[in-house]
Amino acid sequence: MRTLTRRARRLSAQVRRNPNGIYWACVVGIVVWAFFRAYGIDTGAPPIQLQPFLGVLSLTAVNLAIRNWASSRRDHGGIAARVYYGLGWLFVSMDLICIALGLRFSGGLHSAIWVVAFVVLAGETLLENRTEATITRSGACVALFLGTVPSPSTHPDWSAYVLEMFVRMGLLLSVSSVVRRLRERSEQVSVELANLKSELGLAEQRSSLSREIHDGVGNSLAAAVLHLELAARVREKADPADASIAVLKDEAQALREAMQQVRDWTFFNRPWSTEVSLAAEAERLSRRTGLPITTAGSELLNGLPEQIRLTVLRVAQEGLTNAAKHAATATHATATLTRASKTLTLILHDDGPGFDVEAHGTGIGLATMRERAEGLGGELQIESGTGAGTKITLRLPLR
Repeated sequence: MRTLTRRARRLSAQVRRNPNGIYWACVVGIVVWAFFRAYGIDTGAPPIQLQPFLGVLSLTAVNLAIRNWASSRRDHGGIAARVYYGLGWLFVSMDLICIALGLRFSGGLHSAIWVVAFVVLAGETLLENRTEATITRSGACVALFLGTVPSPSTHPDWSAYVLEMFVRMGLLLSVSSVVRRLRERSEQVSVELANLKSELGLAEQRSSLSREIHDGVGNSLAAAVLHLELAARVREKADPADASIAVLKDEAQALREAMQQVRDWTFFNRPWSTEVSLAAEAERLSRRTGLPITTAGSELLNGLPEQIRLTVLRVAQEGLTNAAKHAATATHATATLTRASKTLTLILHDDGPGFDVEAHGTGIGLATMRERAEGLGGELQIESGTGAGTKITLRLPLR
């Protein structure tokens, strides 16, 4: 997981540097466009105010230069990191201000500079969080309006202006929404891939462990049982009254029960199929361990994404297995699923002796359950205490 995290950070850094290069390309393109508009091409649009327009481009270049410097050195800490992470909003604000001024000095509604708003808005929507992307979206619309609003003294055709602005702002917001959805889908796919890799690694480890237990410990216990039973039969033929015969038979039976337990736990640690229902697995665990388990709402898993189903089944397996192994005095356990419009909740409860969560709640099993929940954006709560039983609550968001 640490390796995946490092790779994700490197990829994020590369993605964040790329828009700066695109912004520079936009600046160069605008310079060429402005030169031909000012000296070579007459489109009938209002003339470019070349000197203030070049001043705006200079301000844009300075803003990009500072951003490039902070972006390239932010991983080294120091002032560059503080500028990059603390003043990121200022860079975007300067971009939008320059767009508004550039529009104003190059023809307003007739200027082609408004297309740059697409580039800035798409780049920032892709990189920033939802709140910052929303602010950028609003800022881009305001910049477009302030840069293109006509002067009342020119008696413009306001109906044509309003229609044109409506279309352009609609395009801006549409592009922003599409880019945002692409980002969210990409993040969702990344989480699913990370979970699948984790599941695959865990399945391979458990399968390997199951084979080792079955081929090693299981066969050794089986051989020991046969030897003890053979010894008991030999002693019984030689001297039926020998007291050691009962001891040998008792030891053989104890080893046979231990072998059955090894097989049971090996069986329950095998990879689960998401097509198996929660009720069926709970019933099988109850039959094997002797702990009565009641389930409710098992059918609510039907139709849910595979990763959600698998997470619920894994958490239920771990929680119910812990109840059967550690809650020796437990007489009953329950597994209840409830489903709201945006949340799926699993509650596991047993009436065992309970435990101190702060002192003993950091085991591998409980940590794995938490990681599974957090991997899907959910949460896991454990409530227990000495003599109070144990309650495990899993909540997963449903998109």
